[in-house]
Amino acid sequence: CGPRRPPLLVRGDLVDDLPALAARAPAGATLVVFHTSVLYQVPAPRRAAFIDLVRGLPGHWIANEAPDVVPHAALPKPPDDALYNVLTLDGTPLAWTRSHGQAMTWFADGVPR
Repeated sequence: CGPRRPPLLVRGDLVDDLPALAARAPAGATLVVFHTSVLYQVPAPRRAAFIDLVRGLPGHWIANEAPDVVPHAALPKPPDDALYNVLTLDGTPLAWTRSHGQAMTWFADGVPR
């Protein structure tokens, strides 16, 4: 194991600067773009542009956002009346999640289990 390096932190715009940052991923590495409960702070037009952009990148996109922030065609009912996010992989909904990791309810064929 080599010397530890701090994580690379880059200040930039999620639409304008992401393509160049993604291109810096090492050859042979799997690019993963991950975010949780942050896109509600982004104006709707920029959010839509980000979603279009990230879907076109190589690698994977993991999002954990409220269902009204990253919309999906159809979702099963949440487990209860609490506030939930939707965990997605490459735009495919996988589970209901609570905001701070208190709970996760996986979807099975569109039905929480």
